[in-house]
Amino acid sequence: MAYRDFHIPDPRSNAARSRTEDGAARFLVGGSREMRRRHGTPSPIEGRWIRDPIFRAEHLSELRAFCAADDPRPLVVEIGFQQGRFASAFCAAHPKVRYLGFEVRRKWCEITSERFDRFGIHNGLLALVDARQMLPDLLAPDPDEPSARGVDLLLAFFPDPWWKRKHAKKRLVSEDFAEQALRMLRPGGVFVVKTDVEGYARWAFEALQAVATRTGGEWQVERLAAADAGLPLTLRERRCAYHGRPTWAMAARKALNTPDEQGDCTARVDDLDLDLRPGAWTETATPESSEPTRTCTETS
Repeated sequence: MAYRDFHIPDPRSNAARSRTEDGAARFLVGGSREMRRRHGTPSPIEGRWIRDPIFRAEHLSELRAFCAADDPRPLVVEIGFQQGRFASAFCAAHPKVRYLGFEVRRKWCEITSERFDRFGIHNGLLALVDARQMLPDLLAPDPDEPSARGVDLLLAFFPDPWWKRKHAKKRLVSEDFAEQALRMLRPGGVFVVKTDVEGYARWAFEALQAVATRTGGEWQVERLAAADAGLPLTLRERRCAYHGRPTWAMAARKALNTPDEQGDCTARVDDLDLDLRPGAWTETATPESSEPTRTCTETS
C-alpha cells in the first residue's frame, strides 16, 4: 500500500493507544495470558530452542533465569524475528550475548530453531508468545538479585503496520509501548525500530519522541543515517534492496542515571558495533514511480 493509505488516528482517540481504557490486553496476538490458559491448548513444539511460557511453567522459569540481572552478558531482545535470518546471523557474530526472540507463529519458531542448530548457535532462546504480555514479567524485579533486570538492546524490525483504521490500535510501536520499552531498558540501553512503510516510520518516530518529551528527556530519539543500523540484514531488508525500495530506521537510547554508569551500561551496547549515527530522512520522487524514496544525510 502507498503511504496515503496508512491511517494515522487522532492522538486523542483510543485507536492511537495500544490498550483499552481499562487496561485489558484485548489487542495482544492470541489474547491475554489468562484467556489463552483458560481456553487454549499447548502447541506441539518441535525445536530445541523454543520455549512456550504460557502453558509450560518450566519454560517460564527458564526464561526468567535467562534474563537474570547478574549475568554479565548483554541481553538482546528481538520482537517478531520471523524466519530468523537476522537472529542466526547476529548470534553467530556475537556469541557472548544473550539473544531472546519473540514470535507468535509456531512455524517460524521451528524454522529459526532449525537454523540455530544448523549454525551451531547456543546463546539464544525463542519464546512462542507475544512479547508485550510476557517480557515485562520476565524482567520483573527479583528480591534475591542485587540489581534490577533490564534489556540492553531492544529490536523491532518491520512490525506489521496494521493499515486499516480499525486495526491501528494493534500496532506494536505506540506511546504506550514506548513507555513500556523505556522501563524495560537498562540505563544506556537502546531501542531500534526499522520499517519499509513511510507512514509507519513517521508514526513510530512521533510516538517515541512524544514519550521523550513527556518524560523530560529520559531517552534520546534519533533518525538513523544508516538504514541497517550497522546490523545484519533481515530477509525483509534483502528483498527491499533487491526491488529498490527504501527502508527507515530510528533509535532511542535511555539516559544514564549517574555519570558512573557510563562505563558499564553503554559499553554493553557499544561492543555490539551498532551504527547509531543520526541522519535526516530526505524524500524524493523518482520519475519511474510516484512512491517516495529516501536518502540519508548525516548530521553531527
